[in-house]
Amino acid sequence: MDLLPAATARALLAAFRALGLDADAIRAGAAIAPESLEPVDGALPAAAFARLWEGAFRRAPREELPAEVGLAVPFGGFGALDYLAASSPDVRAAFHSLATHFRSVSAGFGMEVEEDGGGAEVRLVWERPNAAREVSDEFTLAVLVGRFRATAAFAAEQVRLTRHAPPRPTRHERLLAAPVAFGCAVAALRVGAAAWRAPLRTADAALQHTLRQLSERLDLGRTSTDLERAVRVRLRGLLPQGRADAPTLARTLGLSERTLRRRLRDAGRSFQEIVDGFREAEAERLLSGPAAALADVAFRLGFSDQSAFTRAFRRWKGVPPSAWAAGLRATAPPPGAGRPAGERGRVDGGDDLRGVGAGRRVLHRREGDVDVRGPPLQDLAAARPERVLVQRVVDPEVLSPYAEGRGG
Repeated sequence: MDLLPAATARALLAAFRALGLDADAIRAGAAIAPESLEPVDGALPAAAFARLWEGAFRRAPREELPAEVGLAVPFGGFGALDYLAASSPDVRAAFHSLATHFRSVSAGFGMEVEEDGGGAEVRLVWERPNAAREVSDEFTLAVLVGRFRATAAFAAEQVRLTRHAPPRPTRHERLLAAPVAFGCAVAALRVGAAAWRAPLRTADAALQHTLRQLSERLDLGRTSTDLERAVRVRLRGLLPQGRADAPTLARTLGLSERTLRRRLRDAGRSFQEIVDGFREAEAERLLSGPAAALADVAFRLGFSDQSAFTRAFRRWKGVPPSAWAAGLRATAPPPGAGRPAGERGRVDGGDDLRGVGAGRRVLHRREGDVDVRGPPLQDLAAARPERVLVQRVVDPEVLSPYAEGRGG
């Protein structure tokens, strides 16, 4: 059974509260006792995540609610992981720290970072199907956008969400200040070269060193193996060669084909399922970048010709790849049209029939201001994060020499 880290539940409730929702009532409605949220390393059944969101949607039935909540999570809501990322020297280093330790705040999925051409793509990869995936993906990417927008000259070039396209226009692109594609195989952020290398205003080399030592000692968020990720990494090189078959890939992993298939089956996956999922996600990545020839994309994904690729893409998306890419480019806002960090978004008054969740429609009264950014990032020096960590993460003696060295 997947477990939801208590830190994630605490962060959600803090964000609900920042948006003016009754967080205590939502928690009680999700049958979560207050004392179960107190342990730093506590965990709750993953079903609690869905119950929390159900309570939030009942009170604020907005299509953009997961994005709003992600942007409103206060700094420190994710405990040590927030400080580990914020003390990094630049955006690139922070994302790599997050990817390494991400599972300390996630249930059933991880983060992958792939650098290319100076920038990078950050993806959320799930271990198995999950009913809460679409909401979780949107919330998580919004947290990342909000965190880095508050600490660096950062803007994503593109946001890809796994949820289906809403029935009506939404404020997703205004909130996330980037073009947004819906119905994607994998949730991802595309980050350009300048934003990827942007320095963090909260960088703190001494704190970063201490937190890295702590994370290694506590084994924060690490997993013993990730066979599926190892398979995907090798697919990128084997597909263009026409050698992405189970026997060949097993040999590159030092396994027999039988062992590879058994271990994947034990994890609830199949080899062909992983290959198909990788091809779809990689097609989205290639088509969302600079204009690429479809024949080249087909070759890189291991298809015999462009027609075979087009047929597969139609099966995935219901449209040919050229139409999908054209639609994505059409959503890109003009330069400078991004929403400034910290701007308060006015939600127009009036009644609006919106789709909420899977197949549910509710009458939604929209009015007033919504602070989609949440509290500003605390200044690390003023907030004395080493003191907070002493109280919330480890025994005081672990950090006391460092804490005292920064002043009494």
